[in-house]
Amino acid sequence: MNKVNLLLVSEANPEDLFWRLLNYFNIYRVTLGGLFLTAFLAFGDKLDFGILNPSLFLSASAAYSLTGIAFIVPIATRRPDFNVQLALQVCLDILFLVVLMHASGGMQSGIGLLILVSMAASGLLKQGRLMLFFASLASIMVLLEHGYDFLYLGARTTQYAQAGMLSIGYFAMGGLMRVLAQSSRESVELARRRGADLASMERINHMVIQELHEGIIVVDASGRILSWNLQAESLLGLAGQTLMGASLADLVPQIARLWQARAENRPEEERHAVLDNGMKISVRFLPVDGSSSVIFLDDWSRIQDQARQIKLAALGRLTANIAHEIRNPLSSISYAAELLLEDTEGEAVQSRLLHIILENSKRLDSMVQDILRFNRKSRANPETFSPESFFPTFIEQFCEIHNVPRESFVLEMPTVQNLIFDKSHLNQVMWNLCRNAWHHSKKGKGSIYLGIHSGDKPDVLKIDIIDDGPGIPESLQAQLFEPFFTTSEGGTGLGLYIAREIAGINGAELDYIDDKVGGHFRLRCRGGIDQEEGK
Repeated sequence: MNKVNLLLVSEANPEDLFWRLLNYFNIYRVTLGGLFLTAFLAFGDKLDFGILNPSLFLSASAAYSLTGIAFIVPIATRRPDFNVQLALQVCLDILFLVVLMHASGGMQSGIGLLILVSMAASGLLKQGRLMLFFASLASIMVLLEHGYDFLYLGARTTQYAQAGMLSIGYFAMGGLMRVLAQSSRESVELARRRGADLASMERINHMVIQELHEGIIVVDASGRILSWNLQAESLLGLAGQTLMGASLADLVPQIARLWQARAENRPEEERHAVLDNGMKISVRFLPVDGSSSVIFLDDWSRIQDQARQIKLAALGRLTANIAHEIRNPLSSISYAAELLLEDTEGEAVQSRLLHIILENSKRLDSMVQDILRFNRKSRANPETFSPESFFPTFIEQFCEIHNVPRESFVLEMPTVQNLIFDKSHLNQVMWNLCRNAWHHSKKGKGSIYLGIHSGDKPDVLKIDIIDDGPGIPESLQAQLFEPFFTTSEGGTGLGLYIAREIAGINGAELDYIDDKVGGHFRLRCRGGIDQEEGK
């Protein structure tokens, strides 16, 4: 039964398994008939085979083998169906074995015991009434054969008990095999379900491992690579190489050195490795079962970025709380300074001091407003509008509020493409960029260039803000959009950071362009349909 269970578990389709077992049963029948025929021809005078009727035994043995050979093609083609072929084979088995038993002297020949094999096969391959039919057919034929021997050939009456016990054995064998077959089928179904669950879990694990941001390499005790994910290939620059079975020391000696130190329980001097290409990789090790280890790899710069973001988030919450606490006292100070200023007309020293208080209060208020905007990301309500309806009005308002001559701006809008942006957000971004541009420019005619052009893609619009100032030194450009970084005295360092955040909310990108023409910022945002097409 263990072999049967192994076969059942190994087969993907149970129907294929039953056809294979039926084929094995047929091979047994052909072999058994051949053995009877060979034994009769070679040792007929020494054995009791065919002792009562040699010619009948010879004919039945040959016919038994030939019928088995005749079933080879039907089994291979599976025509007719399984139940028909099984019934024919078992019935022919019973018929031929009873004939061979009769030709060899009846019950005393012992050939009737071989019918138990056929009962076992029927119980294993087919359950239900068909198995009971086979057992009943075998019992009736054995009893009829012995009755014929008793009436016409002088068989002993006591052999009826042997025939009865043999018939009981047929039913017992068929029933036992039926129970065992049912148990095997249940085991097969359980194994199939468990196998499907394991395969599904393996696929899920594979998908999860492949989607991890971390690189993963599994090595055995000798440092040979057993498994890995695509992120590990990317981090280590091993894409396209054959990693299975390769030595970790040959591929990445820097990581192999740390792994060896961990395996030998030596203290690790560091938890990262610097690759040949200069990339710094964070390395963690996790032993699995004493013979293999999982190595986790991560980009050190990404870890630093995450730590920086956590610090910034904590700092943002702290500054927001501080800003809320400062806001009310600051308003009181400004209001009190304005009242005192009204009562100090003609007193130059006190007026100057109060003006200083008011100016610094306004500066502090501006800083508080920036901090609060930094911690309060607005939701975008994008609108589709034409640049002609927004930018001329924006320039007029900007020049009026900041006392900037209108001729300081050069506006160029050759595009006829619409703009998709939240107007209030775009106003805030442009106000910040133009204020910085005016601050760093030469403050002359045409000092600020504002150009709106179509991008390299149909749905992209470029907005360039360029001043005629000295520009941003290359050494500072990497920090330009970091919060709280500023080169201006009295600045908060939040303006450009907030502008980029707002641009991102609207699906746009804000970058600094280093083209040596002064300060040059470019806002790449979504463009809509052409105005002419929309008419």
